[in-house]
Amino acid sequence: MFVKYWMNQDFPSIRINSTVQEALSVMRKYKVDYCVTTDEAGKFQGFVYKSNLADSELDSSVFDHVVFPDFYAYEDSYIEEAALTFRESHEACLAVVDQELNVKGIITLSEILEAFVAITAMDEPGTRVLMKLEDKPGQLKEIFDVLAQNKMNVLSVNTIKEDGFRRVSIKVDTCEPEELAKTLKIFGIEYDRITREEGF
Repeated sequence: MFVKYWMNQDFPSIRINSTVQEALSVMRKYKVDYCVTTDEAGKFQGFVYKSNLADSELDSSVFDHVVFPDFYAYEDSYIEEAALTFRESHEACLAVVDQELNVKGIITLSEILEAFVAITAMDEPGTRVLMKLEDKPGQLKEIFDVLAQNKMNVLSVNTIKEDGFRRVSIKVDTCEPEELAKTLKIFGIEYDRITREEGF
């Protein structure tokens, strides 16, 4: 999933030659303590933060207070890359830009969490099965073949590596956990837990 599918396109933004008063007004409107700054062509110039404007005259320019961050995201980056960037940077938000550094939006931890909910299909009704598989080719294919043969559509798959194994979470579109449990048992597939999820 690309960052552009999750970025927020309604965000606090000002031109780099805006006044402190204009910046504070935009921050107040969005209830945040930062603004994205761009030049007249819309190219990313950095952020201006409320904390840096404390002793500034209201009619002075924000130009000298703009900070170019060490981290930002490209619109065609993966959402997982953005999540890693947040972990490394501890920033409140990341500017999202195209290859020419034109600002396209911002992404915050809120959007990262929304993406995680969608990627794991938490928002869809279905049944989730947790299992432990050997970390080698073909293990998941066997599971998918069984599900396909029994008309169960896979909504999401997530795996975590663990000492030569994979902890696997698979969500399917059936709302009958007993049906899934019975199917897996027939084919000799072991699992740790099966849970129905209502979605929202």
